[in-house]
Amino acid sequence: MDLPRNREAKVSAPYLHGGDIERAAREAGVPPDRILDFSSNINPMGLPPRAAERLAREAQNPRTWTSYPDHEYTELRSLLSRYAAVPRESIVIAAGADSLIYAAVRALAPKRCVIPIPAFSEYERACSAFGCETVSLMLNSEFRLTPVFSQLLRAGDVLILNNPHNPSGACASRTEMLDHIAVARGAGAVVLADEAFIDYIPDAAVTEHAAMTGGIVSIRSLTKFFGCPGLRAGYAVARPDIARKITAQIPPWPVTTLAANALAEALQDTEYATHAREENRNARAILSAALSSLGFLVLPGAANFLFVRVPRGCDAVQVHRALIRGHAILVRECDSFSGLEPGCYLRIAVRSEGQNQQLVDALSQVLREDSCLKAHA
Repeated sequence: MDLPRNREAKVSAPYLHGGDIERAAREAGVPPDRILDFSSNINPMGLPPRAAERLAREAQNPRTWTSYPDHEYTELRSLLSRYAAVPRESIVIAAGADSLIYAAVRALAPKRCVIPIPAFSEYERACSAFGCETVSLMLNSEFRLTPVFSQLLRAGDVLILNNPHNPSGACASRTEMLDHIAVARGAGAVVLADEAFIDYIPDAAVTEHAAMTGGIVSIRSLTKFFGCPGLRAGYAVARPDIARKITAQIPPWPVTTLAANALAEALQDTEYATHAREENRNARAILSAALSSLGFLVLPGAANFLFVRVPRGCDAVQVHRALIRGHAILVRECDSFSGLEPGCYLRIAVRSEGQNQQLVDALSQVLREDSCLKAHA
């Protein structure tokens, strides 16, 4: 099997992620607050009201910014322990899930990392930064692991499993994940489980298992589900001895007091969490049907975004550009994801009903105007 490899540490490619509002605003010729962002997968409900109130209240208190954060993040760690049903000593707090990917790779120090593709670009960037060889493994047509993955693993490797998968949204059950993890552990490999979107499908999480098992590290976002990426906070869960190794790779006070306290408040709002999941399910189904009616192939997904193939004859990059320039709407074109056919795929966040309809109307106009045809590329 001929697999893409990266054997040398190198300067990684430029950042290619969703949410580049400033760049989109320049291209559209409008202020940044006029851009309607479907490129970043953030809960459109925003911070839970209680959390937003606490953030605003504490921002007015000078002690918040004249004192260092609690080094142990006592309140946030305690609430995360309850929220994820894991011991406090298994929790590592850092400035976002992406920083935890880097810290985990440094702590585990693998010589080789197996990355199923398409994949979040930070996996390879983290490995490249620390001289770790990467081996890419193509997922099947349903964006799931094929049995061949077991033949690639060896002792000391890291296997990265992303569930729900980004960019497709495909979600493996907890049983499927644990089966994959058992195979990896049997080969002596460690699994890095990126569960950044698992709050939408909590029954599929392997977070509790990571706290008890030496062969798993779970990484979770705090700001995607709670709609506040600007606060930059995430956490990892691992067996306590591994958690300590990861913590050693993170600078002190990685999260601000404001962010830690607001998110501690958010974790307690169970009503918000239930409502967010229900709203996302309903809005995703309606948006999926509307996109299908326009000729997009919408792949099955369980998270807060949709992965679509553009209609025949269209180019995804041209659709992306037409939406920005003509409608100040930003979606994520997926040519930067390895293993995908260029010019074919978009990732679209699920937003509010009205915003989703605005996107559908804009796409309908783009398709009618032929501004997305491949011939225009």
